[in-house]
Amino acid sequence: MIQRLLYLPLFAGIALVAQTGPTAKPAEAPAAAGTPAAEAAPAQDVAIIKITPYKPAITRDPFSTPRDDRPTDALDLIDDIAVKGMIRKDGKNFAIVSDSRGNVRWLPAGHRFKDGEITSITDKAVTFHQWDVNTTNRSVFRTITKTFKREEGKR
Repeated sequence: MIQRLLYLPLFAGIALVAQTGPTAKPAEAPAAAGTPAAEAAPAQDVAIIKITPYKPAITRDPFSTPRDDRPTDALDLIDDIAVKGMIRKDGKNFAIVSDSRGNVRWLPAGHRFKDGEITSITDKAVTFHQWDVNTTNRSVFRTITKTFKREEGKR
């Protein structure tokens, strides 16, 4: 019984080698000049598997806590912003705003805050769209218009 089992791998190997031997491709008939078969590009074999290496673009520690990658000024709330004025530079309008920390910045239309964004800047006021902080639905908002509030001169 054991003697017969010793020959089993030998016969299996011979059978596999016989299957993977060189195969003859059928000869293709040469196409006549001017026929569509002669002008068409040769077909590629769809059964060939191409190896595509995985190259991740972003490397991140999977054990670190997630953090918010937005800049710190994007975490301001619209209610904490005071609008001081408007500047026109290179054909674009910029709103001069002051936040609760006392930082004064020039912000263009479309700038996003934690709970809204600037939609338009005119000569008299700045218009914001404000949505709920705890939702991802940006289609439900309220429109807030803040007029310019200039500071009094410091003495």
